[in-house]
Order: sequence, then structure tokens, then C-alpha cells
Amino acid sequence: MLKIFFIASGGALGSLARYFVATGPLKNFIFFDIPVAIISVNILGSFLFGIMLGLIQSNFIVSENIKIFILSGFLAAFTTFSTFAWESVSLIQQEMYIKLVIYCLASITLSILFCLYGYNLGK
Repeated sequence: MLKIFFIASGGALGSLARYFVATGPLKNFIFFDIPVAIISVNILGSFLFGIMLGLIQSNFIVSENIKIFILSGFLAAFTTFSTFAWESVSLIQQEMYIKLVIYCLASITLSILFCLYGYNLGK
């Protein structure tokens, strides 16, 4: 039951963090008609996820409750792959195919690179 509390409380905070990033100053920042707020959330979330996994592997973080609070709670709710998917659909509906490809490639590539970078920092 305690694990559920840690996941739920981490998830609530992660959702709030995502909301504030998505509706904050980045909301109105559009680069080449690509929504920067959500791509930033996915990149930052991947980076933090990588750091956490590196710290866990290095036995820096030993508490199971902290692990699930951050990974299964906060970061799982903070990252926004479903929003990313919807924004991709929106670009398809607007027939902005080049922008769709740029958005998808940038989101995926940068998220993987920052996850790897964060992982190496965490080790």
C-alpha cells in the first residue's frame, strides 16, 4: 500500500510539473511550427530518467520507495508521450508532413541522447 502512495504522489507532482511547463512561457514558443513545450518535457524527462537509472545502477539511490516515487510516479507522469502522439496527429491533420518528421525525429533522437547523457552523468 505504501508503494501505491509513493507512485500516486509522485504522479501527481509529475502531472503538475508537466502542466506548468506546457502552459508556461514555452507554450507560446513555436519553432518552425513545432510545439517546443512538449518536446522540452520529453527531452527533460528522458534526461532525468537517465540520471536516475545511472544513480540506481551505481547504488547511489537504494530506497525502493524513492525509486518508484521518481521513476514510476513523477517521471512517468511528467513525460508526455501521449501528448506527443496527439500533436503528431494534429500535424498530420494539418498536412504539415515535413514539420511532423522534424518534430518526431527531434523528439525521439533528443530524448534518447539526453537519456543516455543523464545516465552517464548519474553513473
